[in-house]
Amino acid sequence: MNKSSIRKLLCISILVVVSIFTVAQSGKQAKLISKVQGFGIMYRLPGIWRGPVYSSTSAGSFDKWFVDLRPVSPTQISQYSLLDEKTINNFSFFVVKYNGENRIALRTEGCFANSCCITYEILDSVNEVAGYYRFSDFVGGANRAYTEIRFGDNKMTMEVYTTKFNELKTPVLHSRWEADLCDKEAAQDAIAKFKYPKMKKVRDFTGEFKNMIESIYYVFENDPYKSSEQPYSGNIKITVSILENMKMNEQNKVLIILTTKSLFDGIVFLQGNIKYESKAVYLNYDTKEYTIKNIHPGKYYIYSFVDINNDGKFLSGDYMSSSTNSTIVVSDDMTTEYSTVIDYIIP
Repeated sequence: MNKSSIRKLLCISILVVVSIFTVAQSGKQAKLISKVQGFGIMYRLPGIWRGPVYSSTSAGSFDKWFVDLRPVSPTQISQYSLLDEKTINNFSFFVVKYNGENRIALRTEGCFANSCCITYEILDSVNEVAGYYRFSDFVGGANRAYTEIRFGDNKMTMEVYTTKFNELKTPVLHSRWEADLCDKEAAQDAIAKFKYPKMKKVRDFTGEFKNMIESIYYVFENDPYKSSEQPYSGNIKITVSILENMKMNEQNKVLIILTTKSLFDGIVFLQGNIKYESKAVYLNYDTKEYTIKNIHPGKYYIYSFVDINNDGKFLSGDYMSSSTNSTIVVSDDMTTEYSTVIDYIIP
């Protein structure tokens, strides 16, 4: 047998091995999906997503919302978003046991102007091939509230429908988020750590909502899966100081941003790297200290800005910290301290 024939035989052998491995992995995934209805969504969710939000609520619409979805256990994936100290939106997908079956549940925790509620929904309709998933109220079903999620080519659309605290007979659009997948790398460490996704249930919700008219909680003490019980997250206690000659007023906000990759190459701003934003919070102009909670463990670049003319942008005349390559490592169940000094006027 000549060298050319040997090479061809080796190539064929490698292709056969790769094909067998691929089929085996696909078969394993398909088997998992078949055991739990809609389990395919757990493979689609990981990553940093960004897109505009339409909202019919008093919170209003905004042009971009960053969501960093990462596994927090072998069978749960979560994101934790802040707008300011009084506005949060967290949601998690996880496996629950409900009426004798393992099902996918969606937990949403929202606060606006210190008014909060926690909503639970269960997957009730799915088309894996089309990338369609619908979650509805455990008690009232889709007649009370439901969330539709659609996946396309690196895109996700999430639409939430409610009866506005049961004021309406039929649910209407509450919010719509149309997001692009910006990054999958940040979630890989957690995926490997937990060997995510697995089907082991997180909670047994059988009988949990007995005697309730809806699976919504306005009193956090009654929550069956409390915020304090959510796994695998850390905090940053941040101290903010601003040079005395840099004047501010009550309308100005201090913006703290965490990214998974640097926004700067030296002093050059890398506009394209804004897609790696993981978490952000606006603080009052006179904030001296604040603890940012529920941060996925890992390494981040941390930045601070002040939007002096309140135009929603950070351009000439606005303030920022001159430390453009500061990093911080967040650990599970720990609070890391960090001090930022806003000392630079953008030229």
